[in-house]
Amino acid sequence: MSVLHFERLLTGKPVHTGNPYLEASVINLGAALVLRWLGESAVQVPAQRLRDHCQCDSCRGRKGDLARHANPTTITHIRPLGLTGLRIRFSDGHDAATYGWTALRALSEQIISTEAT
Repeated sequence: MSVLHFERLLTGKPVHTGNPYLEASVINLGAALVLRWLGESAVQVPAQRLRDHCQCDSCRGRKGDLARHANPTTITHIRPLGLTGLRIRFSDGHDAATYGWTALRALSEQIISTEAT
């Protein structure tokens, strides 16, 4: 990880996502990902929730095995996944976590609807 990227993660500065409609930053030393969709309020997605909703092939095949997710899991690295989403590395060593824009949007909406109730 570059020094600049690490500094951005620690300070909560936006990280390049490759999506002009989304700004993302990591806050609280990796405890949450803040997503700000164009024209909308920011949504904080806890790192553990992202980890539990990983869409990689390995995780999709083992959804019932929650013991493999260390608590608390934090975000250690983010990078754009081409033009389709983000790849996130977690403190438990998992580095194949991929999140398409649709999945990130769905998580954002779930959190907003939970907060509204």
